[in-house]
Amino acid sequence: MKRLVRPETVFFLLTWLGLMVAFRDRGFYDPGALWHVKVGEIIIDRGMPQTDPFSYTFEGQRWVPQQWGAEVLMALAHRGGGLDAMLLGFATGVATLFALIFRRAVQGGMGAILAGLIVGGVLFVGAFHYFVRPHMFTIAFIGWTMMCVIDYERGRCTEWRLAGLIPLFIVWTNLHGGVLGGTMTLGLAVAGWGLVFLKSQVFKSQVPSQGTQLPLATPIRSWRTAFLLVAIVAACGLTPFVNPHGMEMIRIWQRIVASKVLPEVVNEHMPLDPSSALGLAVIGLGIFYLVLLAGALPRAMRVSWLVPLVWLVLSFKGIRQGPLFAVCAGVAIADLWQHTVWHRLLVKHGDGSTAWDTANATEAAGRRGPLWAACVLPVALVATAFTLQVRGVEAPVVGCGWARLDPDFVPSDLTREVTEYSANVPPGTPIFNDANLGGYLIYHAPRLKIFMDDRCELYGDDWIRAYSDALGETPEKLGPVFEGWAERYKFDRAIVLSNPPSQDKPPIEQYLMSATEKWREVSRGKRAVMFERVK
Repeated sequence: MKRLVRPETVFFLLTWLGLMVAFRDRGFYDPGALWHVKVGEIIIDRGMPQTDPFSYTFEGQRWVPQQWGAEVLMALAHRGGGLDAMLLGFATGVATLFALIFRRAVQGGMGAILAGLIVGGVLFVGAFHYFVRPHMFTIAFIGWTMMCVIDYERGRCTEWRLAGLIPLFIVWTNLHGGVLGGTMTLGLAVAGWGLVFLKSQVFKSQVPSQGTQLPLATPIRSWRTAFLLVAIVAACGLTPFVNPHGMEMIRIWQRIVASKVLPEVVNEHMPLDPSSALGLAVIGLGIFYLVLLAGALPRAMRVSWLVPLVWLVLSFKGIRQGPLFAVCAGVAIADLWQHTVWHRLLVKHGDGSTAWDTANATEAAGRRGPLWAACVLPVALVATAFTLQVRGVEAPVVGCGWARLDPDFVPSDLTREVTEYSANVPPGTPIFNDANLGGYLIYHAPRLKIFMDDRCELYGDDWIRAYSDALGETPEKLGPVFEGWAERYKFDRAIVLSNPPSQDKPPIEQYLMSATEKWREVSRGKRAVMFERVK
């Protein structure tokens, strides 16, 4: 039994349990966690959509599901066990990723307790952007790419493992657009190795009799290797073209990346706010990473350790890059730790619980252990949970009915009224909704047509700007705009977000409550209110 209960096993189980509890409802806060499922169902049942299937404002407009692979997987999980199976897949994936980082940290000279604190801290820093959504594949694959880079640099694998990233990136392309970040991560490492190699060639030709010490090491020892690595990066860079949508996929990514409006109105696209809690968390991890890096022994420096610096800089430009910096930094920290003065000091003056001497081959072999042994209990637990969910057995955490939509964030307390209205009107009936309620309506009332949701690539900068500006106006100025929408699109129902009683009501709710001759309230929940037109 001791062979099966290894430190990484315990870390996985604790992390998995924590995620299943903490993200029971939080994992579904993002609207995309709900509408991605419906897209996947459309693909499975009817094939790949080519036009917008959900809204009336952009009905018939060109739209293709750029994250179609992940959406199909989400739909299959949902068919198997509903929201519970989706939460299970999310928690298992995240726990596996960080258990692998934890294992590398322990193998790299950290005591299990210290490794648990640091890797757990890395997980916590990026957790603000953890949702049951396709972007979680990007976080996991960025981590794996970083592991491959470090292992190749260390001589633990050959070019074949880096070449194995090419088919992985093809899969990644069809799961989430973050594959571009994977190519950048690999490309930065290869570029750094190449520069060091070129410098070594220059020094070799200038001073052949002197063994000039370079500040960084490189795994490139020949021009053949250099050209092979460049070819691998180029092949990875071409993988986005391997998709069922052709150039349309690339154009979608370009519209999102080049948008000038999204960084102003969408939280996850906004620059990092140093005064916010999540901004401070990212900066805190950045400082910790830099302190460790500063303590690295000069002769042991590696190019791969510098890659997270780029992601740290990008996090200031867009906070959505914060989790990618966190996972890259976590993998780098696990590797650089044993080459820092901090590790040496703890080995020398500590009691062995925070750091151990990696030069001891016997102890190192004991800490590695077989990977299969560490997987037995996690696999058994996940399989048991999935079986209970599929069979509809209710049980806390592991069974059916655990995952839920939080009525304090998602208006699940209005679901009965929404579904009843949907059942009593013709398919395609329009309803006005706040953008953040689009996913909720798509999931619970797919017969209705919505005003808009968070598919920013569909609506474009002009529409999003106009919508954001309108909802930011006073009720008096917003009223004519809203009535213009009602006249144009002929909707008789509206569901809008509401604030808690202690906070001011949003302008649109204030307007609808005041326009009693045109609209009346029919249902109110903790998070939203439904109105209908007065006939």
